[in-house]
Parts: sequence; structure tokens; C-alpha cells
Amino acid sequence: MRISLFAPLALGLCLLLPACQQADTAKPQLAVVDMARIMRDSEPGKAGVKFLEGIQAEMQSSLNDIQSRLQKNPNDAQAQKELQTIYMAAQQRMQTEQQNVINVLYDMVQRVINGYRTEKGYAVILNSEAAAAYDAKADVTADIVAAVNKQKVDFKPAAKEADQEAKEAAPADKAAGKDVAPAADQKAGKDAKQAPKDADQKAAPAKK
Repeated sequence: MRISLFAPLALGLCLLLPACQQADTAKPQLAVVDMARIMRDSEPGKAGVKFLEGIQAEMQSSLNDIQSRLQKNPNDAQAQKELQTIYMAAQQRMQTEQQNVINVLYDMVQRVINGYRTEKGYAVILNSEAAAAYDAKADVTADIVAAVNKQKVDFKPAAKEADQEAKEAAPADKAAGKDVAPAADQKAGKDAKQAPKDADQKAAPAKK
């Protein structure tokens, strides 16, 4: 009798076919997003760029005023010093404002991505830059951009926020000082008044 392995193999393939089809139709547990594209193409990302451009234009105007003074009088030492000071301050502020915008956008995008992951049942969503290779179907960047566009982001100058926080903290510190300092002063005053009396009593001769 001839023994054929074809039938068992065919049977095995038939048995495996449903599993293969199920694997193909099952939803992948991993997705990727292009974070750079989200930051660049989303409406909040564009608003952040516009916000930074406004701050840059404001600082550039101040630099232009001083440069105009130097054009009229190149030997103006005071103007040269002001130009250098304002230029360095402008660079530092732009770095601060850029980082602030990035932080605000990143935190918001992370919340959106995490909500999307939970809603869609993904186990992991990676930045596409961290993936060596992936199927185009795993890219959900377009969905995230659409979700991010629904978010409202209010950008505020980081420098002004810091100044406002300092102003708000000042009255509290002052109030705390008023509560503590008078009590300490009164105690010190009483101690000072009591000291001469104690000294006089100790110095007075005993009566016979």
C-alpha cells in the first residue's frame, strides 16, 4: 500500500486556514504615529508656530529701533550695549517660549493619543521614528491629527506667566511677614523693657 502524506498535509492546511484568516482579520495590537507630522500639520501646532512668530516680531521690532539709532550714530556706545543686551535676552526668551509651546503641545497630544489607544483597544502606540519597520495600515497619524484638531489650546507667554506668579506670591509673603514679625517685635520689646527692671532689682542693696 502506498502511503501518501498529501492528505494529512492538506488536512493540516485546512485546519490551519481558519486560524490564518483569524490572524489576518484580527486587529493589530500595535500602531504608530508620526509625532513630527502631528506637530506640524495639526491646527494647534500651526497656532503654536503663529504664536511664536508674534513674539519674534515683537522682539525684532525692539532690535530694529536700536539698530536705527546705531545707523545714525555708529559710535553710540550706549546703543551698542543695549543692542547686545536685548539681543541676548531675545535669544534666551525665544528658547524659553519655544520650549513652552512644545511642552503644551506635547502634553495635549499625549493625552489625545492615550485616549485614542484606550478607545481603539491598542496595547501600544509608538512614534514612527522609533520603529525599524511597520505596515502602512498600522499608521494612525491621520486619526490623531483629526482628534488633535478638535482640541483648544491657549498659548500664553512663559515670561509673563512667571512674572504674574511672582506678583501673586509677593502679597502672600508680605501677609505672612505681617503675621509673624509684629508678634516677634512685641515679644522682643517686652523682653527689653523687662531686662532693666530685673537688672535694677538685682543691683538694689538689701534693706537692713
